[in-house]
Amino acid sequence: MLIQFNFKNFKSFRDDTSLDMTATSITEHPYNLINSGDEKYIKTAAIYGANASGKSSVLEAFKFMRDWINDSFKKASENEYIPLKRFAFDSNAQKEPAEFEVFFKHENNEYQYGFSLDNNTIIEEWLYLKKENSKDKYITLFERTKEGIDCNSKLLKGAENFISMVEDKTLFLSIISNAKIVYAKDVFHWFTIGVSIIDYGNIIFESIMTRIHSQMLYEESYQKELLKFLNSIDINIQEIIVEKPKNENDEPKIYTKHLMKDKKNYYKMPLSEESSGTQKMFTLFYFLKYSLTFGVPLFIDELDAKLHPLLLRYILTMFHNENINKNGAQLIYVTHDNYTLTKDIFRRDQIWFVEKDSESVSHLYSLAEYKSDDDKKVRKDASYNKDYLLGKYGSVPILRGYDMWRNQDGEIK
Repeated sequence: MLIQFNFKNFKSFRDDTSLDMTATSITEHPYNLINSGDEKYIKTAAIYGANASGKSSVLEAFKFMRDWINDSFKKASENEYIPLKRFAFDSNAQKEPAEFEVFFKHENNEYQYGFSLDNNTIIEEWLYLKKENSKDKYITLFERTKEGIDCNSKLLKGAENFISMVEDKTLFLSIISNAKIVYAKDVFHWFTIGVSIIDYGNIIFESIMTRIHSQMLYEESYQKELLKFLNSIDINIQEIIVEKPKNENDEPKIYTKHLMKDKKNYYKMPLSEESSGTQKMFTLFYFLKYSLTFGVPLFIDELDAKLHPLLLRYILTMFHNENINKNGAQLIYVTHDNYTLTKDIFRRDQIWFVEKDSESVSHLYSLAEYKSDDDKKVRKDASYNKDYLLGKYGSVPILRGYDMWRNQDGEIK
């Protein structure tokens, strides 16, 4: 379960930025919360903002952190530079390191892990374990500075033996998790297997996921669950057919069966001829099922693309419903959808905005913490969607008049 994600100096985010999933003290929609001990956390977070405001970069920052944890041990020696994109419009920022840090719970333990780096070196790295029955105290598992790495030899037994293997661009966590060191292995598992990140704005991603998903469709039980889900959202497919390829390098062929007008015969349709929204739901179902089954975070960019607003609301209801979301799954997504931006669906601490200022610096903030010009917070009975489009919360595009039929001097072409 994600508690908090902090980062700075990544792409358009120059300053300290925090996506905090910890519930505030507001009282609306208690069923939208995960109860974990004495703390409560939100199940979903929707991120809004104008085009090019930087909202997708929030997910990209987490993806960079996840990818370098997964790849640094293998790729540090292959790549001349760490593929890090720091804030480009400030020469001072280019001299400063980027920083990434996550607080999360996994396997009944709570961790704090992070690192700072530039394009050549891991500058600092740290991993802490929260002490049992303690609200604030963390135990150091390891700390890395320019001077070296200090390990907790009692809790990370054997980890000190791998310090000599650490290169400038390699994360210590990546090395000791491969050695299956206790705690480090669990942290690595949460990042690389326990968290899914989807970019439905990336055509290449959609193509790759279609191929991966086709392997799941060989399982009859999975097919039945998928059909049940599709029928529940008014996609009337009677059967899914997967034909194995004749050649090893070919892709399997996927078809859907539809009942014809005579109610007796069926039409066999290639999945590629289904609507783009139906094709999206085929792959999205896998991630929804995985997240809800194992209680792990799911990050999605362009979730609302190709989906009817009622279908998006249906997905949100799945995460908010305690009878469906039994294991504390979380959904963090980027969207432009205005239909679901209402007090009937969200708490104010679930609604997040990204706004880019005059210096091209992006800022992330929640509706719960936003204050108007008269220093008043947003009321829970406000019309969130209408007020957002009116620009009351910022984070909307500033539109100016444009006439394509006039030249620079104002004359009609």
